[in-house]
Amino acid sequence: MAAPKSVYQLKITLKGSKPPIWRRVLVPENATLFSLHEIIQQVMGWQDYHLHAFTIAGQIYGSPEDDEYDDFGTKNETRYRLSKLGLREKAKFSYEYDFGDSWEHTILVEKITGADPAAVYPVCIAGKRAAPPEDSGGIWGYENLMQVIADPAHEDHEEMLEWLGDDFDPEEFDLDDVNAALQQLKPARKRRKSTKEEPEEDNFTPPTADQEAVAESMAVWLRNLSMEELNLFDALPLRRNLLVFLDYLSKNRTVGTQSTGNLPLKAVTEISQKFVGGPPALEETLHKHTYKVRSEDDVWSLLFVHSLAVHSDLVTGGPSKTWKVTTQGELLPQLPPPIQILFLFSSWWIAMDWVIAFPVSGLADGLPPLFQSAALACLNELSTGENTPFEAFADRVIAQSGLTWPSKDQTNTHLIMQAVVKRLVVDIMEDFGILECEYLTESQNGYEHKELTHIRMTTNGKKLLDLSSTMPEIEKE
Repeated sequence: MAAPKSVYQLKITLKGSKPPIWRRVLVPENATLFSLHEIIQQVMGWQDYHLHAFTIAGQIYGSPEDDEYDDFGTKNETRYRLSKLGLREKAKFSYEYDFGDSWEHTILVEKITGADPAAVYPVCIAGKRAAPPEDSGGIWGYENLMQVIADPAHEDHEEMLEWLGDDFDPEEFDLDDVNAALQQLKPARKRRKSTKEEPEEDNFTPPTADQEAVAESMAVWLRNLSMEELNLFDALPLRRNLLVFLDYLSKNRTVGTQSTGNLPLKAVTEISQKFVGGPPALEETLHKHTYKVRSEDDVWSLLFVHSLAVHSDLVTGGPSKTWKVTTQGELLPQLPPPIQILFLFSSWWIAMDWVIAFPVSGLADGLPPLFQSAALACLNELSTGENTPFEAFADRVIAQSGLTWPSKDQTNTHLIMQAVVKRLVVDIMEDFGILECEYLTESQNGYEHKELTHIRMTTNGKKLLDLSSTMPEIEKE
């Protein structure tokens, strides 16, 4: 390749970092965007474990293989050199690494100067501070990690210190080491051409007589709902939040984290802020310590909606894959709100592992085989509109299901099992509008605590329970 005539002086800054984490590099004009990606990985200290993309004047550049369905019109970064992108001095563009943690970088073209024939490019000429470690939860997670490491009294201090390693210094930047790493770069690797899968054959199967009967039953139910009942379905926060979730995924490129497929923290924040019924808190201060959300798993209202969407086949995605709305997911918002709720409720009852709502080690082996049927039987015993003491209801579910708690000390296990019933049955049924709950608010040590006292079956809830038993069964994964 001919020697470059000019070089671009770029300042690469990790967006949101305080104090700023940045690098200043000289990159030859004939470098491709893929070469620039590799340069950034070296100067920032990343390990190139995750996906990445550039955005220049609204156009995305990266690997077309990562844009599986060409949703974002990604252009192949190996075919575009800096000199061919129309960049001028003071122009800015962005680079995102790890769509899960979402490490966003702002790249400023500080200068375009003549190349020194005696110089070896690329070269880093300045920088400040170490880049965060891989998989540390995005800029929010990294800031929280630094707070924990700086506080020996923090309960997670030792665990986080062990995870981070003793050799990490957030203030460290060694220019010589960075340039030594740059000298090890090999010529840009070739990308293999992406292949498009053939569309699956659409095999139409006529509905059975049973399916037609179910459809007719739902149609009759829908016609007989009063305006008040329709409004109650329409107003359910769970339904509306699920539509917010689908709308966000349809409009934003959202890639699951590499290890779990969870939403990146950026998406967690942006979706949660649009939730009705009060956005979930993304940080909490207890005893002078501030705890920030580090993963989607920490935001139950969003995790619940996401899990419902997955098990209802409304979205597809996974680790390092783009979360996309399916054809069924595009259809759902067009259905009447009562049918939406019936569909989602049936998915929860049949397809999902209820333990997701109570992720405590005592349920590591799962629920008793009779738990769901016992819960349904106890729910069906409730009279519409009549108050039932929660503890009496929980005790019936515990007794009929054979629920136990694996603990040597059985002193508080009954209270724990009642909490299991509340979390897996009552709270979820309230989300679907099947139960209404009454709470008693008590204050203790300056903190308010809500104690569930009574539950009652709603008119809509009784019918949902009846109809859901007729829905086609969905196989569990």
